Amino acid sequence: MKGHRPVLGFGVLSLGISLALTLLILATGVTLLTDHLHPGARSIWPVLIFTCVIGGLSCVILSVLQFVQLGALQSAELNATVREAQWSEALLAWAYADVPLPGRLDEAGVQTLLKLRDSLSGEVSDRLKTLYGAQGWLSRDLRLLARRSTPVVVRAEAIERLALLREPLALDALDQELRHRHPEIRALALLALSRSVGRLELHRTERTSRVLALHGAIIRGEFSVGQVQEALTLLGEAGRLLAHELLLGAPDILRAATLDVLARQRTGALHREVLVLLSSPNAELRAGALRVLVSSAQVPADSALTVLELTEDPTAFVRLQATKAAAYLNPVPAERLWSLLGDPHWWVRRAAAQGLLHVPEGERLLSDAAVRHADRYARDIARTTLQEHGERQLKMPLTLQPVRPPLAYAPGST
Repeated sequence: MKGHRPVLGFGVLSLGISLALTLLILATGVTLLTDHLHPGARSIWPVLIFTCVIGGLSCVILSVLQFVQLGALQSAELNATVREAQWSEALLAWAYADVPLPGRLDEAGVQTLLKLRDSLSGEVSDRLKTLYGAQGWLSRDLRLLARRSTPVVVRAEAIERLALLREPLALDALDQELRHRHPEIRALALLALSRSVGRLELHRTERTSRVLALHGAIIRGEFSVGQVQEALTLLGEAGRLLAHELLLGAPDILRAATLDVLARQRTGALHREVLVLLSSPNAELRAGALRVLVSSAQVPADSALTVLELTEDPTAFVRLQATKAAAYLNPVPAERLWSLLGDPHWWVRRAAAQGLLHVPEGERLLSDAAVRHADRYARDIARTTLQEHGERQLKMPLTLQPVRPPLAYAPGST
């Protein structure tokens, strides 16, 4: 922050000169208008000359200030980089070899420590966390969060530091911030708490209580869908409990967001809660549940009938996901996939054609469909899929033979 103060000063000075120049131009305009309305007034040439001289000087000064401001900004960034490198070397030497630190941690040292704490693990990371508390920065952050008069920007910076620190002693303070009146502070607290709970080795009971506190804050409707999804991702394994609670009792929009996260994580967990949503009246939930099954490549046998029924769903994107899921049934319903080759929507037809490739005789079935299927679009997609499949087969990686090193040349040898 200190390195950017000169830049801020130059900016304020430039703004002041710009405002003065604007007022000068307005005054000149008023003078010209007065002369036009009152021809007998005194000559305007002195005013015009004064305006040109002052305006030119102002433009020159503004240009010089811009160059000075750019130089100051580059210098501040360079100094910050150098200070970070110096602190990084000093902190690593202290953590690994007990080399004394050059002094107390300043702002650059704190930022460097938090970055190292976030990237390292094990004993070294724990030592850095202890140093942060020993130098008084942890207690300072907690005091800032405890005071109601703390400015929003300062409070946000403290929460960001605690998110990188991942300190169990800060969890209660972050939990209190979930009820802050500013939505930006609540969002930062949600992500900081999720990140800490996800990466700290907490007792099972405490982990459960923290996750349930997050669930309560989310249910109150104080966060966007994207923020909830990011919290689920940051929680890692601990996010399963939150996902379980959201799938059981959250509004449909949050359930759909949770299913999207589970699909991207390609996890087979929570299948029981996911399978219940296959019968939801909400098309997005049905499609989301199917997408989770597809991403995990696991479709339980007891849900096979439901999946097959959903291939006839009136909503196209539900049929698409159901068609993809049908390819993971055992056995693969080849007859149903053959019928879906004639679906009105291209993506469903494509998914059905690709699903037939999971059948041992899939290529033969597609060849027959390309000739004998009653739907012309089904014949087209069968031919296209066969062509793409053949091209992929031709692009199989070649097995390269190891190259023998050349024989060493020996002078005088024959």
